[in-house]
Amino acid sequence: MLNTYPPGKFIFHGAGREYFKIWLVNLVLTIATLGIYAAWAKVRTRKYFYQSTELNGNRFDYHGDPKAILKGNLLVAGIALTYIVTSVYSPGFSGLIMLTVMCLMPFFLVMSLRFHLANSSYRGLRFQFNGSTKTAYSKLALAILISLGCFVVLGMVYGIGSGFVDLEFNTVMSSLLVIAMPLVLMVCISFIFAIFISGLRLFVMNHSKFGNADLKCDAQFRNFSKATVKSISLAGLALFLLAIAAFAINMSVFTDLLDFSLPIGEEPSMLDDEASQEQAQVAMQAMAMLSSLGIIAILAYLVLFAFGAYLKTAIDNLVWNNTTLSNRHQFKSTASPIAATWIHISNILLIVCTIGLFLPFAKIRSTRYRISHMTFVPVGSIDEIVREEQGKQKAFGDSMGDALGLELGI
Repeated sequence: MLNTYPPGKFIFHGAGREYFKIWLVNLVLTIATLGIYAAWAKVRTRKYFYQSTELNGNRFDYHGDPKAILKGNLLVAGIALTYIVTSVYSPGFSGLIMLTVMCLMPFFLVMSLRFHLANSSYRGLRFQFNGSTKTAYSKLALAILISLGCFVVLGMVYGIGSGFVDLEFNTVMSSLLVIAMPLVLMVCISFIFAIFISGLRLFVMNHSKFGNADLKCDAQFRNFSKATVKSISLAGLALFLLAIAAFAINMSVFTDLLDFSLPIGEEPSMLDDEASQEQAQVAMQAMAMLSSLGIIAILAYLVLFAFGAYLKTAIDNLVWNNTTLSNRHQFKSTASPIAATWIHISNILLIVCTIGLFLPFAKIRSTRYRISHMTFVPVGSIDEIVREEQGKQKAFGDSMGDALGLELGI
């Protein structure tokens, strides 16, 4: 049914002005209907982005039922409201609700992916997700347990290191520990990220299908580790430089404060005037210090956001460059993590400067960059990929997946 075609790049036709109108209408109607229209807003948004994405002259499409998603939204809202009320009157019961939701995360993830992919199509062929809840628990639970174990070990190392520093065995030992602790922290965090991300991304990719053709990712854990170590190292270096800047500002201000002294032998009135001037100077210096530290804090948040964008782009490249369709057809992702980071940071600054109005333009901008650096490389014919009947999936998992941050797009 599908003809053989040469390698083709994904093209995104979305425009900021077009999506801004959709976004604005969605926002107004969602507020006016107290959130009920959110299900229709989600479908409209997905349809726009899917239908704006082209590969070899054909565009993707989304077929989700807003009414089905609404049922899931209402159930999620009920759970959230119950949690908020019980957190005030019965903290123990609210904790039990949160624990239950966390334990059910793999189940919600599977339901979300089944619904999302079953309602996504390209050239009339539906995608599907055949991962089971049992497999999700076995894969993700192992990753979570290993991550928790790493956190425990990290805490023990930190406690031992703090004890050594407090005991002050010697200056050399304390200095070495102060230098070594951030490195140990960086390695442990990188390892934890690599375990969780690799387990999650491989589970999602290796259980997704297009028609009757399997998607398969052969990325190795060491590749995930390299990507996370590099990303966290860059973020750590940026935070270290910001910490040095903050220390320099504090030292400069406090040095000026220590220089504050009243001359001896002056007249009382002159002393009062000079004291007032010195106090005003000290107040101005304190305000300057707080302003500088506030700017540094904002920059630190931007560094953390940038770290997320850099790591996501690097992981996306790793996953797609090691993914095949039907064990032959390949994908290529050439997005630059540095360029993606700059787009992400500039988007945040523009969103803040426009009081949120740049948000739809930011989403278009990020999506266009990511999609325009994707290429599909077929090897031979893909005529064997045929249409498979897709069953209707419940929207509860899709909606709960959004609420828990588990909405994962392939």
